[in-house]
Amino acid sequence: MSWQLRLRNGIDRALAVSIATMVLGSALAFGGAVWWARPVLAALAVLIAALMVARGTLEGRMRMLKSPLAGLGLLAIGLAVLQLVPLPASIAGKVSSRSHDAYARGLLSDVVLADDPEAVLPEPSTLRSAVSVDRAATLRWAVGAMTCLCLFWAVSHFADRLQRLNLVWGAVVWAFYLNTALALVQLGGQSSGLLGTFGPGSGRSWAPTADDLLSVPNQTHFRVLSDERVGQAAWGVDRPERPMNLGTLMGGPGAFLALAALGLPLALGMTLQSMAPRGSRETLLSRLDTSGQGGFVLLGTVLGLGGAVLIGAIAGPLLVLPFVLSVLLVGLPAAWPSGLRWSALGATSLVVVALAGGVKLGESSLMPEAARSWVARDGWHDTSVLWKEAARIGRDFPLMGAGMGTFPTVLPLYKEADAATTTAQSSLLRLWAEAGLAGIGLAGIAALWGLIKLPAAIRRVGSADRVLSTSLVGATVGFGVFSAVHWSVETTAVAMAASALGGTLNRWLAGATDLFIERD
Repeated sequence: MSWQLRLRNGIDRALAVSIATMVLGSALAFGGAVWWARPVLAALAVLIAALMVARGTLEGRMRMLKSPLAGLGLLAIGLAVLQLVPLPASIAGKVSSRSHDAYARGLLSDVVLADDPEAVLPEPSTLRSAVSVDRAATLRWAVGAMTCLCLFWAVSHFADRLQRLNLVWGAVVWAFYLNTALALVQLGGQSSGLLGTFGPGSGRSWAPTADDLLSVPNQTHFRVLSDERVGQAAWGVDRPERPMNLGTLMGGPGAFLALAALGLPLALGMTLQSMAPRGSRETLLSRLDTSGQGGFVLLGTVLGLGGAVLIGAIAGPLLVLPFVLSVLLVGLPAAWPSGLRWSALGATSLVVVALAGGVKLGESSLMPEAARSWVARDGWHDTSVLWKEAARIGRDFPLMGAGMGTFPTVLPLYKEADAATTTAQSSLLRLWAEAGLAGIGLAGIAALWGLIKLPAAIRRVGSADRVLSTSLVGATVGFGVFSAVHWSVETTAVAMAASALGGTLNRWLAGATDLFIERD
């Protein structure tokens, strides 16, 4: 074996470990919300980029996929950078008059508070201002987006065979399985701490702090600590809500649902693919015994059904619908083409029944109130109010939004209730509020390109591999619908999993079907 081949194999192994660590490790690192997780993920992204460049150098070329998705991701990051740049007053007033007014009032307030009688107040028409109303938040968003884009780009080129596809999807699925098992144990023991032990702010130095609660979707309440008296100021404190964190994920039940929106359809698809006859006339049990996949199918079935019950109990009768849709898109279209027939119909029906049974369980007294998602717990009325507030922000910052990552900063100026939330309860509405029509346009172009390419991509896949393609479709559609009515990528672990899945989807839609084929 030549040294070039040995070096390339070493690079591929390093890429496999790095990608799996980013996806599965971010979930294990308390959902990526712990204080040390983001620097580690950024370092892994730099390492992956360096490995991809080295791999391309050995091959003598850098392959380009016939897909605009990576370019659209770069444009989104470019939009965030543009939001950070101070613009001349004449341009800033036209691009975002609200942001310009906010900067002008903030500067004038600083001058007045300085209590300098000789201070010359600047004219608002001469002030340079940025589009983002919170430049620090936008900068943090841009760094996180670059990490996700690096993972997306690497997976798009790395997953060029079935073994590597199983590695990427397996990291997502096992993150879902692990959190399902831990959550079931927590609910049985009525333990609300992370891993059943750690609570934010009460663990060891490497565990999440109370400040880390504000880095995930949460609610913050302002409470007075002492009564106001004459001549004495009333003291108050912002207290973030402490939801029941399931498994390893910070962010409460919603974080588990967001990860499950990706994990459940992929888990069903990988289980069905292990059961597919692929031309064999042996019985299902004989095939599983010969291939050695029996243990995986049994474990996947048990954990998948347990996860489905837990999803239904947390989500409630309305929020469970995206999960039902994703499961049906995975199992039904591939039942006859893959040769599974009634086995696929039976497995899909079992998952749907488990979701429905979970909804019934969630309505009983056996399910703790703290373990339900915000939508299921607070009702759709409170969620619709938050949607209206997010839409008002979008209308007030129509062209380029208020700045990526600035929703928690802007919402307190619009909210009607006492609690201030860090999420719009809809990733789509939050994108509108933070990026305006420019961000919605980029997302719309990506969705339109995917819809145009989807029919031809499905026709290129052989019948034996149809389950894998429907798994991609089901996971993407279910996650997209869930994101539109709830939050999703606001948690780092879910953003990593979505980027990895998006990389495989990007390769498939761009014309490659090699990710479904076994290679030595």
